[in-house]
Amino acid sequence: MVDKDENKNLFEKIGDAFSSRDEKEALEKAQKELEEAKKIAADAIAAKKNAEEEQKRVAVLEANLRRVQEAAKRKAATEARRAQFEARKKEMAEKKKTEIIAEHTVKADETLSHIALKYYKHATEPYWRHIYEANKAVIGDNPNIIRPGMVLKITVLPEELKK
Repeated sequence: MVDKDENKNLFEKIGDAFSSRDEKEALEKAQKELEEAKKIAADAIAAKKNAEEEQKRVAVLEANLRRVQEAAKRKAATEARRAQFEARKKEMAEKKKTEIIAEHTVKADETLSHIALKYYKHATEPYWRHIYEANKAVIGDNPNIIRPGMVLKITVLPEELKK
């Protein structure tokens, strides 16, 4: 048997060499393109996975934000109720402070100390000053000048004087 290459002439052999080289180059080029396509596909898959993970993180952050906003609303509502309670408590204290336990008509030779002793069992300054402060509009600027016939309102003692 005769070898096939032996029957080919020189031009055919050169043609085969060039076509083989072209085929090799085309094959290498195709392999490079395939590798690049694989790399691009892998990058796209990784990017998609990263995007999905990021979406999960965003969902968690949004849920946390909603919880924080709800907690802030609850805290604001609690603070508003506390402020209302404190205002009401202060209002009640003021009302109790001005609550009248008696009306006293001043007699001759009476002083605020005498009146404080009668109603509060103490004649010292904090007690008579309490009567004066409650009746300042009636008495005037000087607590030492009270006249017979003045009608004074005797109010409840504040807690600090009830000791």
